[in-house]
Amino acid sequence: MAVSFKVKELSYTYKQKDGSCGYKVELPELELSSGDVYAITGVSGCGKSTLLECLGLLRQDFSAKILSLDSYELSKLSPKEQCLVRSSLMGYMPQTGGLIPYLTVKENLKLQIEVSADSFYKLTGKKLDTKEMYQDVLEKMQKFSMDSLLDRYPHELSIGQRQRAVFLKTISHNPKIVFIDEPTSSLDPEHGKILFDSIVSLSRQLDMCALVVTHDLNLVNKFSLKSLSYQSLDAQSGRFVVDGTYKKSSKTSEDYHDL
Repeated sequence: MAVSFKVKELSYTYKQKDGSCGYKVELPELELSSGDVYAITGVSGCGKSTLLECLGLLRQDFSAKILSLDSYELSKLSPKEQCLVRSSLMGYMPQTGGLIPYLTVKENLKLQIEVSADSFYKLTGKKLDTKEMYQDVLEKMQKFSMDSLLDRYPHELSIGQRQRAVFLKTISHNPKIVFIDEPTSSLDPEHGKILFDSIVSLSRQLDMCALVVTHDLNLVNKFSLKSLSYQSLDAQSGRFVVDGTYKKSSKTSEDYHDL
């Protein structure tokens, strides 16, 4: 089934310690459909991860004229309903962590599937076949030669293995859209490319939408990804705009506002 994710006039304002308003991050417009993979790019501190958290409903203190996923108008849902949507229809891969340390990879995958299936039932009244979902993710593990890692604990994995396991956990419940935060930041270039290729290829094969925060513009360029690029508006605000396919710019970091 085709996926539709739409955003219009989303904004988030950081709060100062004294309660006053600080820097404001804006996303004027975005529309994604099945298989779309967009990079979110910009200098450190410009609000990339904050934007990702707003879009992935990990923050509630933002405003949006439109924020919808298929028939769900997300900004109008109750916090409980947002939680169910986030758990069942979305996937989120944090920059660090992502696996419960005292569970094996297999147990992490099973728990993710069970929790997501339960949330989907509460949201829609429909039951999912968790055995089929688990078998499907096992096949993906085998495809990436990771089935031998199923009985290992997170601390027994290399950084590259752990990041790939977290990504497979993120998509184990077949979400409609995934939000991925700096997946390659702790990897060397070779393993970073392997992970990025997995993210892009599987997102497209499974007809998911994907938003990926990254500093690695070489990978964005290599995979011809469209991007949400940061633009400084003034000392107190900035926005992310759809740039089309990324092309190297002559601008340096000094041309942008860095928080």
